[in-house]
Amino acid sequence: MQAGGPGGTVQYHWTRKDSAGTAVSLTYSIVVAAGDTAAHSVVTDSWAAPASPGTVQLVFTNPGYAVAPQSFSCRS
Repeated sequence: MQAGGPGGTVQYHWTRKDSAGTAVSLTYSIVVAAGDTAAHSVVTDSWAAPASPGTVQLVFTNPGYAVAPQSFSCRS
């Protein structure tokens, strides 16, 4: 979505992967008003107990765009 553009609804979710498999969060929405140039925050991801080191990725489904996966490791 372009800053200062026509506005609309942005939808996104988090995808997490570890040795237990892939988990996808709920889908969240941000409503952006026409002409809006402000930054908007996403709901942060939280995961109580990953099974192993893995990745987490923010995926925008509308409009479509995927942020590169970020690696994480478990605390011992």
